[in-house]
Parts: sequence; C-alpha cells; structure tokens
Amino acid sequence: DNMDNVKARAAYDKINKIADHNIKNNEKYGSYYKQAKESAMGSFAPFDAQIFDCDFFVKKVEPAYRADPENPEVIKETIQTLKRQGCEESNPLLTELEGKWSKYAAGENAKRQAEFEANNPAMLAKKAYDAGDYNGAIAKYQEAANAETDPSGQAEYYFRIASIEGRKLKKYSDARRSALKAVELNPGYGRPYMLIGDLYASSSRNCTDDNFMQRCAVLAAINMYAKAKSVDSSVASEASSRISKYQESKPTKDEAFMRGYKEGQRVKVDCWIGESVTLSF
Repeated sequence: DNMDNVKARAAYDKINKIADHNIKNNEKYGSYYKQAKESAMGSFAPFDAQIFDCDFFVKKVEPAYRADPENPEVIKETIQTLKRQGCEESNPLLTELEGKWSKYAAGENAKRQAEFEANNPAMLAKKAYDAGDYNGAIAKYQEAANAETDPSGQAEYYFRIASIEGRKLKKYSDARRSALKAVELNPGYGRPYMLIGDLYASSSRNCTDDNFMQRCAVLAAINMYAKAKSVDSSVASEASSRISKYQESKPTKDEAFMRGYKEGQRVKVDCWIGESVTLSF
C-alpha cells in the first residue's frame, strides 16, 4: 500500500532488466543474479493481479503456452489466467486459446458421448428408432434387455421391442411373443396386454374376409384389454375405454346362430391371432 501500480511496474521492469543483463553478460556473478531475480519475482507474485494488466499477463503466460501449445491443461490454465486479469474476448491470444479449447472440448464431449452410448444401448435404440431404423432399434433394445438385471427394466425393453414389431414392422406374431415376454418378467405390467389388444383390433379386418370372424377377433382384443385392466390399475381407465369402444363390434346373435353357435360357446379366431374366445353378443 506504500507504492502505486505505476511505481511497482517500473521497479519490476528495472529489476528484470538489470538481472537479465547480468545473467547474460556477468560471467562471475550471473548465477547470483539469476537467484536474485527468482527471489524478486517470488516477492512480486502475491501481488501480480493487483499490479499488472492484461498485457503483462499475456507476456507472462504466452511463453509457457507456446512451449506446449496442444496441452489442454496449459490451454485451460492460460485462458483462466487471462480472463481473471480482465483480458477482453477480442484479445488475440485469448481468441486463439478459446478456439483451441472449443475444439478440444467438442472432441472430448463426442468421445465421452460415444463411450456413454456404448454402455447404454437403449439410447442407441432410441436414436435408431428416431432415424427410422426399426430393426436396428430392436437389436439395441434386445442388447439393453440382456444387460439389464432388474426384471421390470427388462420388461420395459421387451415391450418397446413388441411395440416396434407390431406397430412399425407389422410382425404381429413376433410382437405378441415379445409382449408376453414382458408380462412374464413383470406380471403386473398391463401395457403389453394393451398392445396385443390393439394389434388384434387393428388387424381384425386384414386377417380374414369373414365378417363374423373379424368380430370374433374383436372379442380377442376385448379379452386382452380386460387382462390389462385386471393386472394394472394404471391402464384401467384406458382399457375400459377400449372395451366400451368395441362393444358394438362384437358378433351379433343372428350371425352366430346362422353358423350354429350359441352364446358362451368357444370359437377359435382365424389367422395369426389363433386364440379361442367365448362368444358374447
């Protein structure tokens, strides 16, 4: 507090000028001047930030950076020093350093993201799905299921597989198999039954030209919604809504009687559904 910044900087410059001259030219005492300079710089060090401006710190830190210009730790430390000393973003050295750091950080982030994704196949599955690569998504969800130790987690992955197989690839039998695997792993999971019901209902008209059999397929769908409702209260409202929606699509009494069926009899549904249903009108 007894010397202003201007005087302090002048003293600093004078000490360095004398020391550097003698280190270079004084054969007898050069080593002593070197020691004296290091001691003097050590005395200035605690007050550097108060005494010197951005230009001083540029001169101070640039040589170390130039000596190892690709070292990310050196780059990071140099940026922090210059910013701490109030250097503007437009400072040429700071601009150069920021550019290098951005490039390094982007590379590191990409590397870490790749490592993270390699250890998280479900994320890659979502990426593949969003890109329209449904088979790729299934493969990654299967990988995730194989790596998962929690049965409910495995069930979720199998449900996602089933959903893709059924809704996107129209592989209905495969979808049902995957959905039932999900239920096997998590018996209280109603969403897979909802999916099977949706697939039965949506494919009923494509399964057969027989109107009566199409209506029997709707019964199979209603059975699945009822199962979903019975095991999982979280889907109960949605399941009830579906059941109500398809009531009018159930077989009619006249249709059944013309074929020799009575209410309560069992009928096997055609095509991929292949389930036996109890007739209700």
